[in-house]
Amino acid sequence: MTRYILLIFAAFWVVGAAAKEASLQKLWQTKAVLQVPESVLYDAEREILYVSNIAGSEPWADDGNGSIARVALDGKVIDARWVTGLNGPKGMGLRDGFLFVTDNDDVVAISIDEGRIVERIPVPGAGQVNDLSVGEDGTIYITDSGLDKIYSLVDGEFNTIVDGLTALNGVHYSDGELLFVDDGGLHIANDDGSFETIASGMEGRVDGVERVDADSWLVSCWQGTVYYVTRDGSVTLLLDGRPEEISAADLGYDPVNKIAYFPGFWKNYVVAYQLHLD
Repeated sequence: MTRYILLIFAAFWVVGAAAKEASLQKLWQTKAVLQVPESVLYDAEREILYVSNIAGSEPWADDGNGSIARVALDGKVIDARWVTGLNGPKGMGLRDGFLFVTDNDDVVAISIDEGRIVERIPVPGAGQVNDLSVGEDGTIYITDSGLDKIYSLVDGEFNTIVDGLTALNGVHYSDGELLFVDDGGLHIANDDGSFETIASGMEGRVDGVERVDADSWLVSCWQGTVYYVTRDGSVTLLLDGRPEEISAADLGYDPVNKIAYFPGFWKNYVVAYQLHLD
């Protein structure tokens, strides 16, 4: 009888854990002094946010107007144009004291200590180089939204690792898994170039993805929707900025404090939300 009761309790706990609800609570919003912010990256070591500014009405123009901003964790804009000389900067990642940024046709390396561009790495045959994530071993993963391919960059060499996608955008490597979003879905890439779909049906032009824990992620969409997605395929809409035309673009995330940072794109600000899991 005791064993039977314990089994019932264990089953109830598992169901309860799987059914926990997610919500977002607004914490702050920067002043609208950024310049078409597309992506936010949280730097835990330096306790700062980097924001990529497209700075223009044409996100893929090689106009030299793009920049990277630095924002404090309380929402104060430290430097709206910390690093300049970029074109259409979007996805970002950190490795060995460098900030790597996609810039239309290139991957740009920025020395964080010096606050300047130290290298441009052209992507061969690039279409529209979009998002970027850095793996545990230093491999840089890049999405090309123009060609719907995912590349790896190792020792200066690019290799196609996933091909044949549709409306490809964000990529995120963590915990030994390479995740990406395309065509309203969240997917996990396999070593052989294939992929498996975790969840689908998200509206608003999927853009960014960040891991919450081992089995859940936040997915942000350019048109302003934000979703909480779990490995069992469930999708929960947390925010919808479409009525006010407020973009969510490519989010950043602090996994320890569970704070999500969304770039407002045309609104020229970044907004922070606390993630609650009940």
